[in-house]
Amino acid sequence: MKKNIKSYLIIIIVTIAVSFFNLPAYKIYGASHNYDTTRGQEFLRKINDDDKRVNHIKKVPYVVSFFFENSKMNFKNNVLYRDNRLYISISDFIKYFRVAEKVDDNNIEIGKVVNINLEEKAFYKNNNRVLLRGDIFKENGEYYISIFDLCEILDLNTYWDYENNKIYISKKVSSETQENIHGDKKKKGYIRFEDFAAGDVYLSQSALEKVRRVADYMNENEESFSVSWIPRYVNNSYKIDNDISKEESIENSNFVFTLDYLINRGGNIGLHGYTHQYNDTDSIIGGEFGDDNCKDPEETRGRVESALNIANNINIPISYWETPHYQTTASQQKIFEEYFKIIYEPAIGVYNKKTITSKNNNITKYIPTPLSYVEDDTGEGILSRIKKSKNEEFSLFYHLSIEIKSIDVSIDDNGDIIYKYNDNSILKKIVNLSNDLGYRFSNINEI
Repeated sequence: MKKNIKSYLIIIIVTIAVSFFNLPAYKIYGASHNYDTTRGQEFLRKINDDDKRVNHIKKVPYVVSFFFENSKMNFKNNVLYRDNRLYISISDFIKYFRVAEKVDDNNIEIGKVVNINLEEKAFYKNNNRVLLRGDIFKENGEYYISIFDLCEILDLNTYWDYENNKIYISKKVSSETQENIHGDKKKKGYIRFEDFAAGDVYLSQSALEKVRRVADYMNENEESFSVSWIPRYVNNSYKIDNDISKEESIENSNFVFTLDYLINRGGNIGLHGYTHQYNDTDSIIGGEFGDDNCKDPEETRGRVESALNIANNINIPISYWETPHYQTTASQQKIFEEYFKIIYEPAIGVYNKKTITSKNNNITKYIPTPLSYVEDDTGEGILSRIKKSKNEEFSLFYHLSIEIKSIDVSIDDNGDIIYKYNDNSILKKIVNLSNDLGYRFSNINEI
C-alpha cells in the first residue's frame, strides 16, 4: 500500500513538473534568455554601448551653397559636416525666416513655437516630441544642428542640384489636394519599398526629392511603410563601391537626408543584405546568400555585422532584415534571427503565406509577401492579386524607381519647390484599392 502511494506521489510530482516546464511563460522566458545570449544579440549590445563615432566634425569636404527665395544664403559661420550630414549654425540659418533664437541652460527656443531640449536631443513642436536625427553641439559659441533637423523644425523642403552643388530651400507648399482615403481600414496590410540604395537611379537628379514626396503622401494618409535599404552599393561594371558612412559627396549627403526624412514620416528602415551582390556581380541584380554564396557561416555573420555597422555609424535605426532575392538557406536564416526580431520574407522550408514566429527562438517573426510585387509600369498584376487576396498576409513590395516616374519636381520663379504627383500613380491605386477593401498599411513593429 505504502509502495503504491509512493508511486502515485511520484507520478503526480512528475506530472506537475512537466506541466510547469510546458507553461507558455516558462517557454518564453527560456527562449528570451537564450536569445539574449546569442552572438548576434551580444554584437548589437556592443555597437549600441560603444561610441562608434570615429569621424569628427569638420568643414564640408565638397563645395556647396544654399539658396532661399532664389537668393544665396550667406552664413557668418562655417557649414560643418560629419557622417554625410551637413550642420549649420542655428542663428545663421533661422535669420532668413524672420524668427528669433532664445537660449537658456538646457533649451533653445525658436520662434516661440519650437523648443529644442539639449539634454534629450529632441525638439517639441505642436505638442509632439521629435528626436533630432543628427547631433547638436556648440562650436565657437554657436549651436549647430543638421540641415535636416532645421528643415523639420521650420517646415522646409530642399532640392539638391548636384551639377552646380546648390541646395535650394523653400517653405513647404502643396500643388495638389490631399488624398481622401475611403474604407473602414480595420484590417492590417503591409507594404515595403524595395532595393533602396545610394546608387543607380536613386542618385540621379531629383530622384530623392521624389522619394521624399512619396513618404509625405504615405504619412499624410496615415499609411505605414517599410524601406529595404542596401547600405553598400557595389557596381563592378563601373568600378563603384559606395559605403555612405565613408564616401563623402553631396549625393550621399542627400541620401542620408532622405533616410532621415523617411524615418520621420513613419518609415521603418530594414537591411536588404550588405551589398546585395557577391563576387563579380553588381548590387541589386546579384544575389548575396543562398546555396551558392556565403557558404561559410562566419562570412554570413560578417556581412550582417558590416551592414549593421554602417547603419549604426550614421545613426539609422534598423527594424528588420530582408535577404536579397529571398535567396537564402535555413542555416543562414537561423543566423539572421540572432540579430533581428523581424525577417521580412518567408521562412525557408515553411514558405509561409501568413506571418509566423520562428521555432528556433520563439521570438523572430517571418513576414511574407504573398501578394508579390509590382512587375511593370501598369500595376495591373498587383491590383488583380489584391482584389483576389484570401487567407494570406495582405503584404506586398514595390520598387520606388517605378513610382517616382509619376512625380515631377521643379523650382518656380519665386524659388519655391513644386511637386506634381499624378493621381493615377500605381501606389495611389494600391492604397485606394486596399482602403476600399478595408485594409490599412500598418507598422510591422506592431505585428
